[in-house]
Amino acid sequence: MVMDPNVTQTDTQASSVLYHCICGSRLVLDPSVGGICSSCNRTVSAKLLEHDLAMTISLEDQSFQLEQTLPRRRSTDSEPGHRREANVRARTDPEVLIGEMFGHFQIVSPVGSGGMGQVYRAFDTSLQRYVAVKLLRSGIRDSMKTSKTRSSDQEVDKLLQEAISQARVTHPNIVTIYYVGKQNGNPFLAMELIHGEPLSTRLKSGQLPFDEVARIALDIAEALKFSYDLDIIHGDIKPSNVLITRNGEAKLSDFGMARRTSDDSDENIGGTPNYIDPGLLQGEKLSIESDIYALGVTLFEMTFGKLPVTLSGGSVPQWIEIHETSQLEFPTPWPPSLPEAWKTVLEKMLAKDAGERYHSYEDLIADIERLRPVAIVNARMFPRLIAAGVDWLSVVCLALALQIALQFAGVSEFLQAHPSLTLLLQICTFVPVIVYMVVVYLWRQSLGRTLMHIRVVNLFGMKPTDNQMALRCGIRIQFPCVVILVGLFGFVTTPWIGLSILFIVSVSFLILDIAFMVVIPKSRSIHDLIARTCVVLDTNN
Repeated sequence: MVMDPNVTQTDTQASSVLYHCICGSRLVLDPSVGGICSSCNRTVSAKLLEHDLAMTISLEDQSFQLEQTLPRRRSTDSEPGHRREANVRARTDPEVLIGEMFGHFQIVSPVGSGGMGQVYRAFDTSLQRYVAVKLLRSGIRDSMKTSKTRSSDQEVDKLLQEAISQARVTHPNIVTIYYVGKQNGNPFLAMELIHGEPLSTRLKSGQLPFDEVARIALDIAEALKFSYDLDIIHGDIKPSNVLITRNGEAKLSDFGMARRTSDDSDENIGGTPNYIDPGLLQGEKLSIESDIYALGVTLFEMTFGKLPVTLSGGSVPQWIEIHETSQLEFPTPWPPSLPEAWKTVLEKMLAKDAGERYHSYEDLIADIERLRPVAIVNARMFPRLIAAGVDWLSVVCLALALQIALQFAGVSEFLQAHPSLTLLLQICTFVPVIVYMVVVYLWRQSLGRTLMHIRVVNLFGMKPTDNQMALRCGIRIQFPCVVILVGLFGFVTTPWIGLSILFIVSVSFLILDIAFMVVIPKSRSIHDLIARTCVVLDTNN
């Protein structure tokens, strides 16, 4: 489908989109069909069209429909006087700058207001793609200025220097800066346009599932680690500075408060009060620990849908007092959808004393990785039965081997001389059962499950708690325990006649347990239902 670039919307279907070819031509294309550029004969397939637009603009974004084809401004509009006047008016009406050129970037539509200034969607006329353009403004640190105030020009120059530092950081979880410059005295940045939404928008709906929290936490921690290795501390971590792409990837943005780790300046920095490290409020320098604290506040908010500490009032002394009098509180009882160790991680990140926090991103990332849920595939019935059979047979064989070893060791002759110790020997037979339960409790795995590459998790795909594992293990091992008892005392030997009843109950429970695995979806057994666990394929092996 080849169409005239000057065609109007009335000549096309409403589903058509405006596409900028790499040769500079503008085409009106049907996303389901694609077309051919009449200028360079480049074929634009439907798949390529979907990819190019997805990287820059949603197909449903009305601001890029045909009625928004932008006219070029007259040359008189680009004069410095007009530009300064337009930039002043843009503070109250962002749409004033639509169509203006900043370098080779043409402003298309306002996106929002960031910590560094107004953000616009713009078109890169050089590389024929959409980008985000930030027009920097001064005064973003007014809330926490020191007595050593700087002029607006000095402040903007400092911001541009930090933006250049960020531009040198190329990481999949950091928004890429393409261009830093000034246009007639107006500083601006051109950067990667993320098709997604800020984390702050996502949080308006409440807390996030833990698997999503862990994934975003790892993305941001990796980004901060990479930046720190390149001598950069972010300084303003908060949900609005974390962008979530369409595929769920997190990208860190807005390094307007960033500082170099090698910077020995004693200047205080700004930020968003609820996310600022308490130490910074008292004059401490920006550090890796202060970024970790801000990340901890963000993760706490993602996990529980609220801030750990809410600062009220409009002065630093009031904020300091709130921090000194408040205590970190977690929900009670602890939500079963969260690993218990997550509380420890958050407590360490949010410690009032910076010395008690993580001092490296490597340690933080390692702790989150250990808790991160993985995709689970429920195990089938037969691998589970084989695993249980291996475990039961192992316990019974070990008990039998222990009996034989004691016989060969001459214990029988000793017991004949001391009949009162016979019961003690029989109790020793349960040592393999006790060992099995301790190993499974600590290792969270058994010989049979290891051989069949399956493992036990809770209902949310995470490691079960100690209580869950102990309860499940005790119920699961009941059958071999009864078998050992029967082997030791017999069915009808007085006073153990009740053992026959116990054996019948045990076998009945075993049959019912297996029947549940056949009938219940995902092959969950009775002991899984009681312990609130499930058995899945061990994808780590």
